[in-house]
Amino acid sequence: MTPPCSAFGASPRARRGPCRAWGRRWRPGRAGSAAAAWLVLSGLIGPAAAQQAAPRFSAAAIEQGREQYHRTCAQCHGRNMVNSGTTVYDLRKFPQEQKERFLHSVTHGKGNMPSFKDAMPAEQIEVLWAYVGSRGGKEP
Repeated sequence: MTPPCSAFGASPRARRGPCRAWGRRWRPGRAGSAAAAWLVLSGLIGPAAAQQAAPRFSAAAIEQGREQYHRTCAQCHGRNMVNSGTTVYDLRKFPQEQKERFLHSVTHGKGNMPSFKDAMPAEQIEVLWAYVGSRGGKEP
């Protein structure tokens, strides 16, 4: 007999086939939202903790970064960061958790990319990171 599936620990066999307890197939995304709802209703966490974190970049910083990018970077990295990625780095794929690497590359240069240490103050490089780190404003 197949054990009934649950949101928190369905057996591998129950995940592949129909869930006999609920009369439908198990879907991977449902367990997390059900768990968060249960924690909020039980009072273990507040509703704010269950929601996603606030955006990392403000809309104003992203827009300033977009303007700076198009003045400084678009000639090589492409308009709106769109390029083939064969001759220059495709910034749409830059790891979002590597801010220091980005700041260092822009400040000191890397490979064929020149240093912008004397051309841009640190504040402008930070807003560039807001634009690149948010994938052009597409991700928070």
